[in-house]
Amino acid sequence: MSVAVGTMQAAREFLADLRREVEHHAAVGHSVLARMRLDPRSPEDFRVLGGQHYPLVCCFTRYLECLLLTAPDATDKLWLARVLVDEYGEGSRGLDHAALYRRFLAAVGLEGGEERRVDLHPAVVEFIALHLATCAGEPFLVGLGAVGPGHEWAIPSMFPHLIAGLRRAGLGEDAIEYFTLHVEQDRDHGAWMEEALLRHAAEPAAQAAIRTGALRSLAARERFWWGVADKLLARPAREGGFPGSTAGSAREWTLEAVEARLAVRPVPSDPGLAGTPA
Repeated sequence: MSVAVGTMQAAREFLADLRREVEHHAAVGHSVLARMRLDPRSPEDFRVLGGQHYPLVCCFTRYLECLLLTAPDATDKLWLARVLVDEYGEGSRGLDHAALYRRFLAAVGLEGGEERRVDLHPAVVEFIALHLATCAGEPFLVGLGAVGPGHEWAIPSMFPHLIAGLRRAGLGEDAIEYFTLHVEQDRDHGAWMEEALLRHAAEPAAQAAIRTGALRSLAARERFWWGVADKLLARPAREGGFPGSTAGSAREWTLEAVEARLAVRPVPSDPGLAGTPA
């Protein structure tokens, strides 16, 4: 076996092991997701969930844009750009993914700019701050681990649970297109990210950086789902509601407040972002 072939095999084995670790992470099988096929669901449940999830959708392209600035060469930039083109709407009739998500929010009764004024759980703001700081300020492979394995490998395992709940709540296929599209698109995106990772993932130090980013992202995702559970349980109790919760929410941000802070600090390393609003 040549050195080059052996190096590529080591990278493939590492990424296969990491993919299995991602697919079995607590964030991917969180109870909020796993019980979608069991518990009664309503549009009101998904209005709450969607209001918390929408800021993550809005900020995802910014993570990729930060990585483009730190990518070591044109080949890495090309793989990232292919994902960005889809996020900007290439694969969804020109609708960027935030616009597609707003169609879902309108179907569950949240529209007319309301989505920008929803009180966000601190775990939502922490998720955004952590990913922006990782992609803008950490080594490239840590950021690539966060948006590749941490995001694009996890979505096709998480979203089928949501889709089942959405359909049980009576939402039509047009309303849930954001979710069904992502199950398909993110398989492609995950494969593209894997090609980017293969170029770097043979050496132990590079593998550690990629895994650090992936697990950091997934840990934040698990906290995000617990934040969603908190928000759902804050609604008046009803039979069959979501079980489980963490401690109550602190003073909260809105998407408008988060974006205003980011406009002042375009490199979002401000530790105060995830704390109490000023």
